[in-house]
Amino acid sequence: MGDAMGTARGWLESGYEAEELRALWAPWVLHTGLGPESAYSGQMAKIIAFALEQAGAPVVEGGAAKFLDAMRAVIENHGGAIRVDTEVTEILVENGSARGVRTAAGETVMARKAVICSVTPHQLYERLLKHADVPHGVRAEVSGYRYGKGNMQIHYALAEPPNWPNPELAKVALLHLTPGLDGVSKAANEAERGMLPALPTLCVGQPSALDPSRCPEGKAVLSVQLPEAPRVIKGDAAGEIATPADGRWTPGIRERYADRVEAIIAGHIPKFRKTVLGRRAFSPADLEAININLVGGDPYGGYCGLDQFFLWRPLKSSRNHATPVRGLYHIGASTHPGPGLGGGSGYLVAKAIR
Repeated sequence: MGDAMGTARGWLESGYEAEELRALWAPWVLHTGLGPESAYSGQMAKIIAFALEQAGAPVVEGGAAKFLDAMRAVIENHGGAIRVDTEVTEILVENGSARGVRTAAGETVMARKAVICSVTPHQLYERLLKHADVPHGVRAEVSGYRYGKGNMQIHYALAEPPNWPNPELAKVALLHLTPGLDGVSKAANEAERGMLPALPTLCVGQPSALDPSRCPEGKAVLSVQLPEAPRVIKGDAAGEIATPADGRWTPGIRERYADRVEAIIAGHIPKFRKTVLGRRAFSPADLEAININLVGGDPYGGYCGLDQFFLWRPLKSSRNHATPVRGLYHIGASTHPGPGLGGGSGYLVAKAIR
C-alpha cells in the first residue's frame, strides 16, 4: 500500500537514471489530473505506462464524432432516445424518491426505474436538487468539493504534415514537448498557484498521422492540449501578460498565451508558422462555456487528490453511486472510479439497477 501512495517523481528518480526517460514519462501524470509530486501519482503513471504498452494511443477513424455515432446507435437499437439542446433544470422528487426531471422548456419527463446524472456535485445538489430535502451534512460536503487545474486547447489546420527534425515523430499519435521532469513539476506548480506557466507542457496530438481521412490529402491537423492552466489567473510566471483584476480569462489573454505556446512549437518544427492555415484556441473559460461540468476548465470533474478520490469520490459520505434520494444515481468524472474514457461509473450503476 505504501508503494502505491508514492509520487511520480519518486518512481522516476529511483527507477530511471536517464533524464530522457524521466522526461518521457513525467508528462503522462498530467493526464490523470495530478502533478509529479502528488500522492499516488507514481502508481497512476505506471497504470498509464501499462495501458500505452498494451493498446497504444488509438484514434477513431473518421473523427471522434464517429464514436458518438456508434454509442448513439447502441442506445437507439435498445429502445433509448437521445435529446440534445435540452436543459434539465430540476430533478422531481416525491416522498424521498426521484420520479423524473423537468426541462427549461417546462416539459416533464418521468423515469420508469431511475434517474442517472452525469454532472458535478455542485450541479447535482445545488441546482438540480436545489429544492429537494437533502441532508445538511451532504450539502456541507458539496460546498467543500474542489476543482483541479484548468485545461486549454489549441487546434491547428496545417498546409502540410509537421516537419519534425526526427521523421519518426510525425508518426506518433500523441507526444509531449517539455524540458523534463522538473519542467513538468514547475509548470504544474505555477498553474496550481494561479499563474500562467512560463514554459507549459504541451500535449501535441497528431490524429491525421494515424487517420489521413481527417483532413484533405497532403494537409494535416494538430491538436494541442495544455493541462497546466489556471482556473483563475493571478499572474504570469513569465511576466509578459497583464493579469486581469478579476482573474478571468479574456479572448486577449487566451490569444497571447496561445502565441507563447505556438512559439514553443515553432522552436521544435522548422517553418511551422508558414504551414498554419488556421488556429483556434479554447481557454478554460471557453471550455466551461461549452460544458458547465468543466468548472474552470477542469476536464477531470474535480480535484483528483487522494482526499477526493477512490472511496471518497465525490464525497466522504458517498456509497457507491447512490445519493440520499432513492432512485437517483450520480455518475461521471466526479464519481468513482474517476475521470477517463472507460465509462466505469455508468457500467457499475447499470449493473446495480438492471
